[in-house]
Amino acid sequence: MSAKKGILLLAGLLLASFLPLLFRPADRGGAWAVIRVDGIVERKIPLGSGRDETFVVETPQGRNTVQVQGGAIAVTDSDCPDHICMRSGTAKHPGDVIACLPHKLLIEIRDAPAP
Repeated sequence: MSAKKGILLLAGLLLASFLPLLFRPADRGGAWAVIRVDGIVERKIPLGSGRDETFVVETPQGRNTVQVQGGAIAVTDSDCPDHICMRSGTAKHPGDVIACLPHKLLIEIRDAPAP
């Protein structure tokens, strides 16, 4: 094999080694918090965005203050009688759930936002 053919073969193999990068799945940006009230999606929040915020979710049954901070979400205040949602702590991993049953509020962490 000539030196020219060897260099072409090496260049072809090098280019082929980068092909998997073209076909890898798109990065979904990490975990998402999906907030539902009475089963209806009210809001979807990307937890990996680095954006911190606090907002109120009002339902006919009452209100919950929700805080997104440091890639996690938590209910920090609620006017429900049992405060289980507040005692649930933070949620940040897919499968984590925070529920306020009196207010019919459900916060679920997923790999991708709900449809």
